[in-house]
Amino acid sequence: MGTMLSGVATNRYYLFFLTVVLAILLAGLGSYGLAETSEARYAVISKEMLNSKDYLNPKLLGIFHFHKPPITYYITTVGYRIFGVNEFGARFFLQIAIVLQMALVYGMAQLLYNDRRIAITSGLVYFAMPLVLISSRNLTTDAYLTTFILGALYCWQYYTSKGKIVALYLFYVLVALALLTKGPVALLFILTYIIVYKIIFKRSSKISIHHILGFGLCLLLGSSWYIMVVMNNPGLWHYFVEKQLLSRIASHSFNRSKPFWFYIPLIIGLTLPWWWIIPQNFKRSTNKILNIGREDRLLLISSVCLFLIFSVFKTKLVLYILPIFWMLAILVAVQLFKVTNATRNILNLAYAFLIGCLFLGILGLWLLKPEFIQISTATLVISIILVIVFVALFLYVDKGIPEKPAILGASFGVALILLSTSIMSHNGSTFNSTKEMIGFINKITPKENKTIVVYDYLLSSIPVYSGDNPITLKLRNNTTNREVQFQKNQEWKDDLWDINDAVMVSRLDSLTRSPNTYLIINKKRGFKDELKYLEPHFKNRQEFVKWLVLYNK
Repeated sequence: MGTMLSGVATNRYYLFFLTVVLAILLAGLGSYGLAETSEARYAVISKEMLNSKDYLNPKLLGIFHFHKPPITYYITTVGYRIFGVNEFGARFFLQIAIVLQMALVYGMAQLLYNDRRIAITSGLVYFAMPLVLISSRNLTTDAYLTTFILGALYCWQYYTSKGKIVALYLFYVLVALALLTKGPVALLFILTYIIVYKIIFKRSSKISIHHILGFGLCLLLGSSWYIMVVMNNPGLWHYFVEKQLLSRIASHSFNRSKPFWFYIPLIIGLTLPWWWIIPQNFKRSTNKILNIGREDRLLLISSVCLFLIFSVFKTKLVLYILPIFWMLAILVAVQLFKVTNATRNILNLAYAFLIGCLFLGILGLWLLKPEFIQISTATLVISIILVIVFVALFLYVDKGIPEKPAILGASFGVALILLSTSIMSHNGSTFNSTKEMIGFINKITPKENKTIVVYDYLLSSIPVYSGDNPITLKLRNNTTNREVQFQKNQEWKDDLWDINDAVMVSRLDSLTRSPNTYLIINKKRGFKDELKYLEPHFKNRQEFVKWLVLYNK
């Protein structure tokens, strides 16, 4: 692998850029709490895995959670072992994943175009993509999946271009890791690129003993966890196929159903201002557009095909299409060397406008001091410094070089990372973290002497801050619909109470009269009318941005 990435190693400027990026990504990484629901879920499953030493069966608040394969949990437990069970430990390897992606984007561009300037520009553009930055701030599978997909495709491209057998075996290993990160969806990205490449470059498929051995290795590694958990839980096979695969494609599962056009405005917004290049290219003659290079066609057709495939799927989240953005970044970088100076100047001015809007927004919020968000003086100072740096780059980087829009874009990415981190560290409740709320509870009652009850919502992060699992009251909210069919006993009922059951309501009535009991209610949803008679049982109340806490000392 070292030989294959030697192109990255020999470019000290890009290595310096990656070092700076890593430092920026790590700055303040543990200063804000775990966000509900996705990030908290992955963080707590990893915590329970670390404590129980059961690396086969993921559990969330004591209940088996087979929604995703285990690689993200494994990586997070390593972070916990190094840095402790905290936010920094949970998110650390996400930042490593982003830096690896940027190295691989460079490598892919270098393999496809054999141009160091295009490769560097591709990495700069990639870091300017807001979706890439979002994936670094929130613990989910998507950043790791993208890293393994990019790594696999880089190895395949290197093998195809250079004929190195070790790259072929690494390709199969990385495909297996992608399968163990998010399942068969990883194959869509990998196979689409390979199939389009073979069609455009007219490459036939030649099967050697190394392909057979590599495929066998991939099959063995990629299916290992699935086979082991299905052997222990026979009903899981149907669950994986029916609930986790087919229903995500064709049904309204997991409350993530979105219309076909869902990704269209997102792509437009998340690629601002780069899509300005497109209408400029259409001003060329039709022949030039239709006869774009094979490498451009490869990236364009692959990304469009994947975009359409994921638009057809019923369940949609914005990060699902993250593995497409490396192709868009390289395409943009290539076009920057083809468009006119006037077009590049428009892009430069667009980033100046965006950084100006960002600064004015922060200044306005700092002056107005609205209730929903706090802008600290430190955040304002950071924004001023970032504006000064941006202005210096805008004025002193030669406007004639094709890389200038990418440099300004990357500096805007730096601003987004540093400012979002600072803002989130002062507004945890606004960004759906329970850290501040549980910190308040911990000050009143020591960790080991209290009972926390959450009404009709699954707050996964509570154990990280309280030291113990909460009792979740299940009524109708989808987050409380747990997959309990694989439990070996009834212990899960201690922490998940179905309050449609009169017996559980009676238990709740008794609990609300007990000292050191804290009931957390979502302010927007409120309390069920039939249960409002329980509220007077609590002597105290404390309001947070999204939550109401009723409690007895």
